[in-house]
Amino acid sequence: MLGAVCGIRCCIRAKGAMRMLLNMSMLIVFIYTVLCIMYVQMNRHLLGNMTGTVVAMTTGLMSNLTIGVILGMVFAQNLVLSTGISIVFCFAIGFMIGRPLGLLAVVEGIGGGIMGGVHGAMLGEMIPVRQWDAMLFITDAMYIAVTALVIYLIQDRKHREGQPAAAAVKPVHTSAISPAPGTPVRYSFWMIYIVIPVVVLCVAAWLGHSPSGWETPSPGHDMHAM
Repeated sequence: MLGAVCGIRCCIRAKGAMRMLLNMSMLIVFIYTVLCIMYVQMNRHLLGNMTGTVVAMTTGLMSNLTIGVILGMVFAQNLVLSTGISIVFCFAIGFMIGRPLGLLAVVEGIGGGIMGGVHGAMLGEMIPVRQWDAMLFITDAMYIAVTALVIYLIQDRKHREGQPAAAAVKPVHTSAISPAPGTPVRYSFWMIYIVIPVVVLCVAAWLGHSPSGWETPSPGHDMHAM
């Protein structure tokens, strides 16, 4: 009886930590997707046809892939519901990320989002429950890295566009003593955008990882508890 009570307590703790990791993943996807949409909106004049479609497709694909995985875990054993909600998010995010860049970017964002959302829902449904924490950590870390690359791409384009104007204004005789041009994105940005969220996800995944709480006890343990 004591072993059964301990197993129930471990299961409750593991489920509580897993719920915390799911909520944290939803929050990260929401904040970073909104950040990418706002950043694209502010710098839409720098994104031509090719760059804009790549940004829209990549952001739509990765955000909806992560959303699909989360929904596949939240609505386990109901693939139709998780896929349907993922497709709704695909159209919404694809439209919002591509609207400032034109119709072609909207189509690319929606198409990439549908592909990511459907595959993410199937992936979340197929992953065993005891491995949800590892899958969520991998998906969230990959999502953070890809959105960071998208922001770096936009910032690099902005940095390159500003260099010719700065070179034309700067006198020639001061070039030898002037400092080297800065990087497109400061290191403090990477610390806040990538390192801190990944460390928080590591802690949440470690807290949510409890094999004894997620695995069913063997028949021998059941008979011993009785």
